[in-house]
Amino acid sequence: MRMLQTAALRQMTVAALVSGATLLGGCKEVTVPNYNAPNVDGLLKNPDAGTVNTAVIGLLVGARAVVGTYSQVLGIFGREIYNLDQAEPRNFLSYLVQPLTPGGFGTDLGWTATYRQVLQAETVLGAVEKVSNYTAAQKEGVKGFAKTFEALAFLEQLRVRDTFGIVLAVDPTATKLGDFVSKDAGYQRAAALLDEAKAHLGNAGATFAFTLTGGFTGFNTPATFLRFNRAIRARLEIDRGQWQAALTALGESFIASTPATPASLATGVYHVYSTASGDATNPMYDASPRALVAHPSFLADAQKRADGSPDLRTSKIAISTITLTSQGVSSNQRLNLVPTNASPYALIRNEELILMRAEANANLGNRAAAIADLNLVRTVSGGLAPLEDGYTGNLIDEVLYNRRYSLFAEYGNRWVDMRRYGRLAQLPKFDPTHLIFPLVPLPADECNQRSPEPKGCTQVSGI
Repeated sequence: MRMLQTAALRQMTVAALVSGATLLGGCKEVTVPNYNAPNVDGLLKNPDAGTVNTAVIGLLVGARAVVGTYSQVLGIFGREIYNLDQAEPRNFLSYLVQPLTPGGFGTDLGWTATYRQVLQAETVLGAVEKVSNYTAAQKEGVKGFAKTFEALAFLEQLRVRDTFGIVLAVDPTATKLGDFVSKDAGYQRAAALLDEAKAHLGNAGATFAFTLTGGFTGFNTPATFLRFNRAIRARLEIDRGQWQAALTALGESFIASTPATPASLATGVYHVYSTASGDATNPMYDASPRALVAHPSFLADAQKRADGSPDLRTSKIAISTITLTSQGVSSNQRLNLVPTNASPYALIRNEELILMRAEANANLGNRAAAIADLNLVRTVSGGLAPLEDGYTGNLIDEVLYNRRYSLFAEYGNRWVDMRRYGRLAQLPKFDPTHLIFPLVPLPADECNQRSPEPKGCTQVSGI
């Protein structure tokens, strides 16, 4: 991000405070002070519980704000969906046809949002010890929550930049821009934040000082929120291929195999939306459709059930009477992910956790355990027959298939999964001239203000 001066820091914090007070307040699920002109000096110099609680809720707003960015754009990279918006052809040209360049359309891809989140979290962490009307346990709860969401922001940006690395330090008073660190160092920092958060949450008492949205039902106390924290840690370990560490984190998460029902697979943490004035609607709702359609291969590649019908998870798309066409690409398969524009959207849920455990066990050679989890998801979520006894097929193929259909259009998982196994070239192309990108270059501001430029300041040509 740009080198931030103190005035910019204050402006960014005001924006987050207003977001926390107004946007989630619109959901009528969170009671927070509604400051018309938030006292940012109060947050930085003499904070009280109300001001910090509002800033904490701002972290939820920031995390929710990138759902459309990651699920849509990374979904295009992973050939899950297309954005065929006639009013914005760059969604097609920049993500499918032309090489990605620093400063090109859409290459920010959550960069600014990530560092707004990191700055917000660090501001909260710097303020919390100054709050005289928090108990010691409440301070620990704030720290555990803020560090969890700071780590999530880093993890999401690591998915986008991969081997180009990221910046960790966000100090608006520094005289030097923060250095880029490697992918591995970025993962290490995110993992450390999650573990620090775990320790804070263990000392946070029975309740938080702030009220979370309905999307955190079942995860709104320090003890239950810790299970969400461990689920994010498991996702981090899967992303970097640390299988045993993933199993350890999953064992402390909210993963549950029984009873195996669609409802139990849906248990998790969700972003909430509403049509209330000042709030946000779900960016993945496009029933008409106006812009968003599924890649035709999603239905074509689905495995068949015993009666010849496709995998039940193909209900995430529906055949529309409207066919969208742009630059020679057409699809009449609209997204059917959520019933309304005010429906919640999963941040992480039990079905993903079970598939993570299957993937970790498959890579560790624990075939029976992996097959048991795959069969649970296949039968309950997909309506498919279980893998036969003594199944000798490629388990990673089966893992990737089930992740594709269970996690369709969620946070770009398909793109990240195929990259993890060196399989990006297997993604389908509507036209052989289209490009598949392995990662995204840095925003131009990060390049222009550094000498020498970081390695991510380069064109990515794709394959």
